[in-house]
Amino acid sequence: MLFNSFKYLVFLPVLLLFYFVLPLKLRNWWLLVCSYFFYMSWNAAHGILLFACTAVSYTGARLLQRDGGGAKGRKLAFALTLCALFAPLVFYKYSNFLLQNAFRALRLFVGLAGAVGKPVVAASAQVPELDLALPVGISFFTFQAAGYVVDVYRGTVNAEKNFFRYALFVSFFPQLVAGPIERSSKLLCQFNTAKRFDFDRAKDAVFIMLWGYFLKMVLADRAAVFVKSAYAKPYETEGMTMLCATIFFAFQIYGDFYGYSLIAKGSAKLLGFDLMDNFKSPYCALNVQDFWRRWHISLSTWFRDYVYFPLGGSRCSAVRTSLNIMLVMALSGLWHGAGWHFVAWGLLHGFLQLADRATAGIQKKLPVLLRRILTFFWVNVGWCLFRSPSLRTAVYTMKSIGEFIVAHRQIHDFYYMKLDWPEIKLLWFCIALLLLVDTLNCKGICVRRQIQKCSAGVQIAAVAAGIVFIVAVGVWGGIYNAADFIYFQF
Repeated sequence: MLFNSFKYLVFLPVLLLFYFVLPLKLRNWWLLVCSYFFYMSWNAAHGILLFACTAVSYTGARLLQRDGGGAKGRKLAFALTLCALFAPLVFYKYSNFLLQNAFRALRLFVGLAGAVGKPVVAASAQVPELDLALPVGISFFTFQAAGYVVDVYRGTVNAEKNFFRYALFVSFFPQLVAGPIERSSKLLCQFNTAKRFDFDRAKDAVFIMLWGYFLKMVLADRAAVFVKSAYAKPYETEGMTMLCATIFFAFQIYGDFYGYSLIAKGSAKLLGFDLMDNFKSPYCALNVQDFWRRWHISLSTWFRDYVYFPLGGSRCSAVRTSLNIMLVMALSGLWHGAGWHFVAWGLLHGFLQLADRATAGIQKKLPVLLRRILTFFWVNVGWCLFRSPSLRTAVYTMKSIGEFIVAHRQIHDFYYMKLDWPEIKLLWFCIALLLLVDTLNCKGICVRRQIQKCSAGVQIAAVAAGIVFIVAVGVWGGIYNAADFIYFQF
């Protein structure tokens, strides 16, 4: 069930109505049933996987909470629990990637063995491929459950005794399929307190959700039309068009994922729950390190706390710290997708972070605007790797763009990629509006808070105008075919 669907616009009010009408003791049960209904609306069978992830992490955490078995017993239980949690993720997401690379390695071995005259059995030319439907949100709820198990193992939180309350923590519908990846210390405890309807919270939630719907349906889905068309035929498209497509993709993925996070945050707030902020004006970042403090914050902090710090973080030698950063960023790239271009994207960001560390003194002397432009440039180089279907295609695309920028390659035509000129102008207007709001946020000015300080009439007019604008110019179908949120595939 997509946030940008009519079904969700019916589902959410019905859920809210019964949630606040039901007795307090039944509300968590109602939320749990609705969360599973929300998730299973994509694929009912995958609800079994979600329940299994919940049962494994709950049981593992309860075993870790006990004192019996000694240190070795706890370590064994911890390792087995994590292996059981990550096994479905590896199977569904990385099976074909691992098979393809295993066969490539086998072919290389066969070629080398044949070159030295040893008798070998020829490797099959046909690489097997499993027909697996990736469960929506598996990376998100697996990481959330794994983080909880690690916290219990470290003793920073106590294992939850109530299975159904814990099941709600894992399956809470607003952030279930694309985050943010919440910590048990922040979200799980919120299910222990009774929630009552609060008009001011609900009003703030509506403003948050409207901005999220604007980013998704007006900006991201419109940019997606251009980006998809250009990247579908990179070898046949002019460098200028590919440059625009890459820039548009930067705002497509930002508007898409930020929009989802805002709708999730607003939906949770209507119910009385608080979710973390997943973005903080990332394209206002002064360097790539700063970018990752602002982009997909729940994932970057997850890798920091559960991978980077246990490896030693920056508390070890310079060489070891550099290796830690590169490893974490490579894993982050692999988390996003089973492909070497995703790994290359992660490694690029790791290298850029090391470069930031080495040039910190020089960067401070540069103008703020120049630092933001340079950061945006390198982030877009990464997005080209991220969006391309392969490393080879990414290299060709960057070469084509480079020929346009550096060599001033002649422009034969600018392809609008299924968007006419008024649509292009509207897209640029939306991007400018997003950057304006983000810039104001960086200065401590929250636009929605400023609107909420105005009279009731102004607030109602603002909400009505927002709804009309989204309905009038949002992407609803036809040739646009508004798609799932991008991060559902991760």
